[in-house]
Amino acid sequence: MHLFKHRHQLRALSSFWLRSISFSPHVLKSPSHRRPYALRSSWHRDMSITAKHLNRLAQAKSPYLLQHAENPVDWYEWGQEAFDKAKQENKPVFLSVGYSACHWCHVLAHESFENGLTAKIMNEFYVNVKVDREERPDVDRLYMTFLQATNGGGGWPMSVWLTPDLHPFFAGTYFPPGNFRAVLMKLAEVWERSPEKCIASGKQVIDVLRESSNMAPQADVDIQPLAVDVYKRLHARFDPRHGGFGGAPKFPSPSQTTHFLARYASSILSDPDATTDDRQNAAQARDMAVFTLTKIYNGGIRDVVGGGFQGTRYDEAQLLSSALDLYQLLPDTSSDKTTLELMAKDIIAYVAKDLTSPQGGFYSAEDADSLPTREHTVKKEGAFYVWTAQELDELLASDAEMFKYHFGVKDGGNCDPSHDIQGELKGKNVLFTAHTVEETAKQFGKSVEDVRTALEANLSTLREYRNEHRPRPHLDDKILACWNGLMISALSRTFEGLRADSEIATTALMLAERSAAFVKTHLYDEKTGELRRSYREGQGPTGQADDYAFLIQALLDLYEASAKEEYLLWGVRLQEKQDELFYDPQGGGYFVSAPDEHILIRMKDAQDGAEPSAASVTLSNLQRLAHFAEDRHATYNEKAQSIVVSNGQLLKKAPHALASMVAAGLMADKGYMQLIHTGASDDSALLKLIRSTFIPNRVLIHLDPRNLPRGLAEINATVRALVKVVEETAGAVADNVRICENFACGLPVEDVEELKHRVSPVQSR
Repeated sequence: MHLFKHRHQLRALSSFWLRSISFSPHVLKSPSHRRPYALRSSWHRDMSITAKHLNRLAQAKSPYLLQHAENPVDWYEWGQEAFDKAKQENKPVFLSVGYSACHWCHVLAHESFENGLTAKIMNEFYVNVKVDREERPDVDRLYMTFLQATNGGGGWPMSVWLTPDLHPFFAGTYFPPGNFRAVLMKLAEVWERSPEKCIASGKQVIDVLRESSNMAPQADVDIQPLAVDVYKRLHARFDPRHGGFGGAPKFPSPSQTTHFLARYASSILSDPDATTDDRQNAAQARDMAVFTLTKIYNGGIRDVVGGGFQGTRYDEAQLLSSALDLYQLLPDTSSDKTTLELMAKDIIAYVAKDLTSPQGGFYSAEDADSLPTREHTVKKEGAFYVWTAQELDELLASDAEMFKYHFGVKDGGNCDPSHDIQGELKGKNVLFTAHTVEETAKQFGKSVEDVRTALEANLSTLREYRNEHRPRPHLDDKILACWNGLMISALSRTFEGLRADSEIATTALMLAERSAAFVKTHLYDEKTGELRRSYREGQGPTGQADDYAFLIQALLDLYEASAKEEYLLWGVRLQEKQDELFYDPQGGGYFVSAPDEHILIRMKDAQDGAEPSAASVTLSNLQRLAHFAEDRHATYNEKAQSIVVSNGQLLKKAPHALASMVAAGLMADKGYMQLIHTGASDDSALLKLIRSTFIPNRVLIHLDPRNLPRGLAEINATVRALVKVVEETAGAVADNVRICENFACGLPVEDVEELKHRVSPVQSR
C-alpha cells in the first residue's frame, strides 16, 4: 500500500484521539452520572468469570474465535448481524483481530476480555466483533493499514474502533487492563458527546486510504537495478553473528529475504557473462541466506525434542522451500548442505506427525502458550518446550552435563529477562545448538559417534517424558487453502530436490498429493471453479486472492514433480477464476480481497509480509503459465505486466518491500527455460539432472509416450506438435529433453553431460 504521501494526514487524525485519551486512574472515577464512563457502584469490583458462560462465538468454527466463547464479552462474528445492531443502537464497533497462536492475543484476552468489569463496559457501549485474521485477511489488511499508517507500526492483537458504517477512527494493539478500560471509556464518552467528530474522522480515513490505494501506473520499471538495491539493503542489514537481517526480535520472513537471495544469486551464478564483482555479490547473497537458515535450524525456534519450528504453516512451508533452494544452489563440497537437508527432513517429519489431518489437509498451527504440566490450570508461553537445569539433571543422569553443554543450558535459565516481560520463562532454558557435536566430543573426551548416539537417546528420553507429563499446545485445526498451497509447493520441491533419499521423497510427494486431494474435495467447487478459504467442521469464508495464487503455484509445482497432467489443468482453470474474481481490467493488477460489501476498500497490497504477497506469487504464476499454456502467452504476459506496472511507483520507491515481486521479475528478465522431457521413466538420468539443479526460471513439461498429455496439447502448440511426432513413431522415441526459449525449441538432447552444460553453464563447472 502506497501511503507515504498520505501518512501525515492519518497521523494527524490519530493524534487528535490520542490527545483526547488519558490513561491516568482518574478517568475511571468521574462522578458525572451523565457520562458513559461514570461507573455504577456495582462495577467497583473485579468481575472476573466465576462460572462458565457461553457467548455466540460458541457457534463459530474458527479455533481462535472458540477460544473466546466463554468470555463475558458479548462477541459477534464479522457480519451483518453485528453491523445492523451497531446502526440500530447507534453504537461504535470495537473490532478485535488476532489468531490462535498469538501469545499477546491470549494475554489481552485473559487480562481484559475475561474480566467482568471490562466486559460490562464493552457490552454497554460497543458492539464487539472478534475476527480471526487467518480466516478474514481482507478485514485484517484494511484496518492494519490504518493502524500502521497512524501508529507507525502494527501487530496483533489489533484493536480498532469503528463507526457503525465501519469507518475506523482509533486503533492500537495490546493495551494493559487499566489503559484498555480508560480507552474504552473515553472513546465511549467522545462518541456520546460528539459522534459527528468520529464519523467525520472515519470518513476522512477511508477517503485517504482509498486514494492511497489507487496508485497511478508506472511503466518504465527496470528490474535489474531494483534487484541490486534489494540485495544491498539486505547486505547492509545482515547479522554476521546470529544470521538474519536487522535487530531483534527477528522473524524468519523467507519471502522478504532468503527466497529473493537464492534467485538473485542463481541469476548471476548461472550467467557465463557475469563480472567477477557480480559473482562475488551473488555468492555473498547465497551465503547470507544459507547462514541465516543454519542459524534458524540450530537456534531456539526449532523444537529439538519433537521437531519442527515454533510458528505456523506458512513458516514451515517457506523455510522448507528455502532450505531446498539453497541446498541445490550450494556446491556439493559445502558442509552446510547437510544442515539444510536435516532442516528439510525435520520439517517434513513434524508436519506429517503433528499437523496433518486424517483426510490429508494440513492444520494451521500449534499455540504459543500451553499448560506446564497436566496439573496446572494456567497456560504459559513456551511451557511445552522449555526445561530447567534440574529437570535435565533428574531425567538424563550421567549424560546431563554433556547435554546441557551441547544445548546451551544454564542453571539459572538461558532466557534473557528483557525478552520475558511477564517472567514466564524465569529459570527456564530454550534448547539450541550451542556447540557442535565435534566441540562437545572434544570437551568431554568422547568420540563424535558416541556423543551423537548419546544425544539422540537423551532427546528420546525427553520426548517420552514430555509426551507423558505435558499437554501439547492447543492445535488450530482449521485447514486453509493458501497455507496448504505453500506446503504442497514445498513438498513438491522436496520430492525433486531430495530424490536420493527415496523414503523422504516418496513421503513428501504422498503428503503433497493428499493435501491437493483434500483441497479439491473440501474447498473447491467443481461447478463454479471457486475456492473457499478454510475448512473446519464445514467450509469457511470465501477464498481470497492468496488462496488462488498459492494453490495455483502449488499445482504447477506438483505437476512438475508428479508428471500428472490433472494438476496443471486444474491450475490453468483456477487462474481463469482468479482473473475473473480479482483482476482489475481498469487499473491493472489484482485485488487481494474478494468482493464484499462490508470491505470498504478492495486493496491491491503487493507488499510481502510473513508470506509472499498474492500479487508477487500471481506474477510468477502468470509467467510460468505463459510457457505451460503457451497458446495463451499473450494474455498471461499482458496480465503479468499489468502487475508490475500497477506497482511501479512502489517498486521504485521501496523495492525491498516487494522482494518476492522483484525476484519474479528477475526470472522473467532472465527468460524462462521450457524443458520438455519425453520419456516414460521417472528414473530418467536426464530428468534426475533437471530436478537436482536449481533452475528457478524453469518450466518442466512431461511427455510420456504411454500417456500423452492431450489436455495440455490443446493449449500448447509445441506439445501438440510433439504429441503428433510421438504418435507417428508409435511411441518409439529415445529419452530426451528439448530446451525451448522464447518459444523456439532446439534439437532434442539425449546426453546428460550436454544437458548439464545447457541448463546450468556456470554452476556445472
